[in-house]
Amino acid sequence: MLATEQINETLRHSDLFKGCSDETLTHIAKLAKEHDYQMGDVIYDIGDDATDVYVLVNGIVTFINRSGLVFINNLTPMQQVLKNSMIFGWAALVPEYPKRLGRAQVLEKSHILSIDGKQLLAIVDRDTQSGYLVMKRLCSLIAGTFVERP
Repeated sequence: MLATEQINETLRHSDLFKGCSDETLTHIAKLAKEHDYQMGDVIYDIGDDATDVYVLVNGIVTFINRSGLVFINNLTPMQQVLKNSMIFGWAALVPEYPKRLGRAQVLEKSHILSIDGKQLLAIVDRDTQSGYLVMKRLCSLIAGTFVERP
């Protein structure tokens, strides 16, 4: 189990939450639930309800959509994760599209945080400066998922 401060630190280093106020990060950290997954585990699949957003603490997770492979942060399945705090499962933060667009599958033993999307949105609604940063970065994250990688 990670201490709240360790979860705060993981969130602070994630692309989605960089720049959020300490108070907001603490509220988000209190929502986080820890999970350990083994190689081959499917975290979610195409068409599942999108309720949680995920933060990779360590390990390797890949995202596969209907049309083929989309790799998180330019990683191929054989590359090691060089950076923790990667975000995936962002559909939970887009209420108009509550279904998963692909499958998130674990490629090696991984420790992952899940955060309820509705509760997360309520927190960033209360801190408009942090909320603006999160939504701006969420747009970049979504766009980056669909941009062809070199």
